[in-house]
Amino acid sequence: MKFGKQAGTMVFLALLILPLFTQSNELLDYFFSSPGEEELWKNMNECTTGLASGNATPDGRPLLWKNRDVGNANQEFHYYDDGRIPFISITYRSETDEYYGGVNAEGFALENSNSYNLAGGPYRNGFVNGGDDDGKIHTMALSTCRTVDDFEHFLDSTNTDGRTLNSNYGAIDAFGDAAMFEAAGYSYTRCDAIDAPGGFLIRSNYSYSGNGLNNRPDFWGPHRHDSSYERFREAVSKNELTPLYVFQHVIRNVSVAGVDPYPLPYDGFFEDYPYGCLPNGEAVCRNSTRAIVVVQGVRAGGRPDDAILWAFGGSQLTTVATPLWVRAGSVPEEFDGANGGRICERGVELLSWVYTNGNGPQSVDTWKLTNPEGTGLWDYTLPLEQWAYNKTQQFVHSPQFSYDRLETFQNQMAAQIADSLELWKPFRTVSDVVTPRFENGGITLGWGEVSEQRDGMSPSEYHVHRSPEPFRTGLEGTLLSVVQERQYHDQNPLPGAGYYKIVAYY
Repeated sequence: MKFGKQAGTMVFLALLILPLFTQSNELLDYFFSSPGEEELWKNMNECTTGLASGNATPDGRPLLWKNRDVGNANQEFHYYDDGRIPFISITYRSETDEYYGGVNAEGFALENSNSYNLAGGPYRNGFVNGGDDDGKIHTMALSTCRTVDDFEHFLDSTNTDGRTLNSNYGAIDAFGDAAMFEAAGYSYTRCDAIDAPGGFLIRSNYSYSGNGLNNRPDFWGPHRHDSSYERFREAVSKNELTPLYVFQHVIRNVSVAGVDPYPLPYDGFFEDYPYGCLPNGEAVCRNSTRAIVVVQGVRAGGRPDDAILWAFGGSQLTTVATPLWVRAGSVPEEFDGANGGRICERGVELLSWVYTNGNGPQSVDTWKLTNPEGTGLWDYTLPLEQWAYNKTQQFVHSPQFSYDRLETFQNQMAAQIADSLELWKPFRTVSDVVTPRFENGGITLGWGEVSEQRDGMSPSEYHVHRSPEPFRTGLEGTLLSVVQERQYHDQNPLPGAGYYKIVAYY
């Protein structure tokens, strides 16, 4: 950053590079605390989950949701068919026999979160010779169960030998049932959504039937539970609990205990973090969320083929929901390619831009997610997600709809979303490129040619902003002019000190 000084006036300058189409629908139209080892392990393997009966949703279709919080960022969605009931589910890259949340061809869907306040079970059982058995349980249940009652019978069969990992298992089916099973080592408690206030259930990493509910430690996720519960409750009260609501208002919730940053971007300081930045180790939109499953089931007695798994191949900070169907008989290569999923990989790349370390722990820069200028990542991805959701609704309700077209449609959607994510480029601050001159009673700003090009394109225009205060990470300030040339003359500069920012658009 360069500055000049004359007659008591100080000038501070910076140049930003932004893609012009981040504020346009053109692209959318074209492209269809240091914890100990045990605590660290727990913090990396927690999940936030929820489900709702059809009575809680506007269209009568049940919902099942899981934020998958794990340490391994390499996630894939697979189509699995071993001759029993086919299903699609989330798992680790290259994993072939353990799955962690999905839906099968009978319309039965299953997910889980770890529970830390239930009685433990054995070290080994018929599923695993040591270690967690939830991946095996998902695989077996999704391959064999048609109903929530079937899953209950399955749990009955595992009570004797026991389960190695205590979990809250959420399940829905095509016959109107939706329930959470709080499964301890040798027993379980069934909680039906139809019996719960509002017709929905939320779980983080503790069970209602377990101990210690009056003193919930942070690693149980009390804030994740409470904030998700409140957002579900509000949506149900307004008859707005749809998959899109879950995508954009529940799973992306960046609030932390003690501060409500909404509306975003956060205009303030939280503890010792930089301006506008929030830690998200215990937010619903979490630093360890690697993939997300939202299953939109079918109305009681409906056709199971209509169940949609909305897949996030990476963090909700950087990826968007994409529709998948078991009936399609496959998943797009963007979720299960030879070298991993494109969407997952792009999501991981963008995380390095969203997060800031500053002089302390990692935090999310909310001004990079959304800002008044509309140049944040969410200013781009949330409309993209809205477009994909609307496009899917149009497709499934079209008079020309055919189940034989599901595979082609989901493949096109995944490719278009992956392409769109790869085309987005974050703005960058470029130092030492702006030179002020004091002349004719004002200040002339001049800058050289921007070295970074996008696909061979040069900037089409530059926006000149001015502020009496530092711009920090936001894009506040007064827009003085839009110019095509690489200079601007401010005839009436601010007295004392002025901060300028030049934003290049493609």
